[in-house]
Amino acid sequence: MEDTEPQHQQPQPQPQPQDTVTRFEEGLAALAGDLTRLRIGRGRPSYRDLEARAAGSGTELRLPVATQSDAFKGKRLVRSDTFMALVRILLSYDEYGRPTAIPAHTAPELAVWRRRWQDLAALQPPGYSRARAARAAQAATASGGAASGGTASGGAAHETPRDPATGPRDPAGPHVPAGAREPAAYREPLWLESLFAPHAPAGSDDPAEAPRTPRHPEPASQPASHPPSEPRSEPAPAPVPQPDPRPDPPAAPAPDPGQAPVPDPAPAVGQAPYALRHRIVGHLAPVRDLAFSPDGRLLASAGGDTVQLWDTTTGHGTVTPFTATHPLAFTPEGRLLAVDARDPSLLHRIDPATGRPDGPPLTGHASPVTGITCAPTGGMAATLERSGTVRLRDLSAGGLPFVLMHGGGTDPIDAVAFARDGRLLAAARSSRVWDLLDRAVAGAPRAAADGIPETVALSPDGLVLALGHRDGRTSLHEAAGGRDALTLRGHAGPVRTLAFSPDGRLLATGCDDATVRLWDTATGLPVGPPLSDHTGRIERIAFSPAGRLLATSSADETVLLYERSGTGRTILLAAEALAVALRERRPVRLPPVEAEAAIVRVAFSPDGRLVAATTGAGSVRLWDPVTRRPVGPPLAELATLPWCLAFSPDGTVLATASANRTVYLRDPATGTRVRELPTGHRGPLKRLAFSPDGQLLATGSTDGTVELWNPATGTCFREPLSGHTNEVVGLAFAPDGRRLVTSGADGQVLWRDPGRPLLPDHVSRGHQGAVWSAVFSPDGTLLATAGGDATVRMWDPAGGLPVGPPLTGHRSAVYDVAFSPDGQLLASAGEDGLVLLWHPATGRRVGGPLAGHAEAATAVAFSPDGSLLVTAGRDGTLNRWAIGPL
Repeated sequence: MEDTEPQHQQPQPQPQPQDTVTRFEEGLAALAGDLTRLRIGRGRPSYRDLEARAAGSGTELRLPVATQSDAFKGKRLVRSDTFMALVRILLSYDEYGRPTAIPAHTAPELAVWRRRWQDLAALQPPGYSRARAARAAQAATASGGAASGGTASGGAAHETPRDPATGPRDPAGPHVPAGAREPAAYREPLWLESLFAPHAPAGSDDPAEAPRTPRHPEPASQPASHPPSEPRSEPAPAPVPQPDPRPDPPAAPAPDPGQAPVPDPAPAVGQAPYALRHRIVGHLAPVRDLAFSPDGRLLASAGGDTVQLWDTTTGHGTVTPFTATHPLAFTPEGRLLAVDARDPSLLHRIDPATGRPDGPPLTGHASPVTGITCAPTGGMAATLERSGTVRLRDLSAGGLPFVLMHGGGTDPIDAVAFARDGRLLAAARSSRVWDLLDRAVAGAPRAAADGIPETVALSPDGLVLALGHRDGRTSLHEAAGGRDALTLRGHAGPVRTLAFSPDGRLLATGCDDATVRLWDTATGLPVGPPLSDHTGRIERIAFSPAGRLLATSSADETVLLYERSGTGRTILLAAEALAVALRERRPVRLPPVEAEAAIVRVAFSPDGRLVAATTGAGSVRLWDPVTRRPVGPPLAELATLPWCLAFSPDGTVLATASANRTVYLRDPATGTRVRELPTGHRGPLKRLAFSPDGQLLATGSTDGTVELWNPATGTCFREPLSGHTNEVVGLAFAPDGRRLVTSGADGQVLWRDPGRPLLPDHVSRGHQGAVWSAVFSPDGTLLATAGGDATVRMWDPAGGLPVGPPLTGHRSAVYDVAFSPDGQLLASAGEDGLVLLWHPATGRRVGGPLAGHAEAATAVAFSPDGSLLVTAGRDGTLNRWAIGPL
């Protein structure tokens, strides 16, 4: 494949795979739905109220009504700063719509929203907005384009700002818009999809999204695809990006006078040596610098006045962004050196585990620091000041640095670097190399005809000097002898940044033409085609210490992380991403199981090989939870009640119930009945539960009583257990078998001793309405209950007293709760169609809601090994989520 000369013109939108566009649009709809739910839960303030609240907040938050309309209706992905401003303003209302304090931009509750936006931005196909406008124009043309009330060609009509379209009213909760009742559009988490989907620049591709920071200018003759839908006068919120000291180049830089035309680049050799792995978004300004940690597990990036740390395995941020700026460098011990954004003559030593300074700032510089390099053999760091002064500092002693060289005047030093043997070299802007330890010139100056280079780099062994030029050339020279070696041609603009691979065999060059090229330093030939995934000029390039990863940053405010190709992966990228998800306890939605009717109860067999469910059609279904294949035919009996389902602890019995108040004990392998228990209940059965030793089976009924049976003999113990004034809907045995808890539609939770069950030991009240489910934690130290009052409550089994405040997050009745086998997670399912995950010890939410049911979520169950969560819905789907043990 031949490398072609880049042309300076507005890039045309490329056709996108339909499944990619569909996934992005579905994710956008899901985000809009969740945003609408947040608005409803905060008293449903109007668009005008939100705009006025932002304008009067004393901050630089701005929320134009048209922008809000686009965000709530999922028309487009608004800018990151605008989206987060909207979330912050919504969170500044309580559930009754009363104003409260506006959360800081670093508030923990904003993290999940920031991650959702970043994941969706990474999924957005390039040219999406223009492509959508083109499709709309094409559709209008096909239909004749003359419909009454239509807009003119090339125009975009604005809808009058108003509340989102109303949808069906939830009988058990607040009014929910139609757009918010589409959780099924939320498929695999976007952070996982972004690994495989075509990558896009951060934010919307809509021309209305005017860049807040200097970008590479594009020809004004290129027409916009559609007029702006967001006012261009919207001020950008703080932080204000640091100005670029270098002016943006013209769109098509002219060669120096008298210079020969640049020839076509040499053909690329072989396939691309690095493949795009992660698109990292999060900065609100051009990303000026990058640095890998010594072990390659972390990547630091500096944009504007913030520095962020990223996990190179997942592409996710590891700590909250902190105030600092470029340049960056990691010490061999793993501490990050960064410049103070408020006083660039100060250095901070950052602990990457916390993102906080490790000790006081490092002082001793007379002017802003423009370069940092650390010796690979010890705790020495060299810094370069804007004045050209180079200082050397012993980081372990913490003293003031001493001056190695003043490089001002006509010979300013442009970069410093330690060679692999620890010998410090400085590359001067006049293209000379200085051995600063000997304080002598190591090479003769290059001829003036070469022009002043834009950037310089030294090979790790200190033998080769690379110079990047404004005309797109990169020249390689012998560092000590000063002789010219190779000239690399191919870029169509100034070469702004250079980086050698750790072994010195590759040189990466970054240009204003938004491409990164890789070169063989022995032959001067390009290695693979250019990397053209950025949309703005390249600001910085960095190789990981082992050379396996390549990071690039750009004026488009993104960081791209590439991985070396052909390294012999032992597992597929999808499997590796899933492994990361399991390790980090991030739910990953798997393809669902479909049933013929609403699913009411769900249960795993103790060995995890089967998942059973009852349906509203009166059938019992069994599936393989991994393959989703049915295990045997449905047990279709019209008299089967959908509320009763339980496996015995040894997995040899599956219990169901019929409308004639009989419990059927079946062999799960064959579905055949092995025993019938004719209960004495006077009403339909609502819940079944086996004791931990399998010696007892409890049955709860609408008549308000509970019966205890010996499933092996079919005999009933004593008389029915009373105490409830309404139907019994929840049953749970403690893990040690010493407690039986029953919960009812009367709002009571009764605690009993199975050996003396007639009178409850105590009664717990707290829910305002039915207590639909009760479950013990695996260690028996907590009981969780699900209430019709939209709350989950935790109880102390020792005294039946509540533990902490109720867990709130659902918008209507909670129908079921389940603990993970290790007790570290609690899942709850509600009428609002959502499944929420909680940390039982703290009562805090874990991640975002697990959406996917178009109607109520009726039941949840963890697999015995804790790696899979299944959720049942009234919409007839059984959703599967990969969870993974801690």
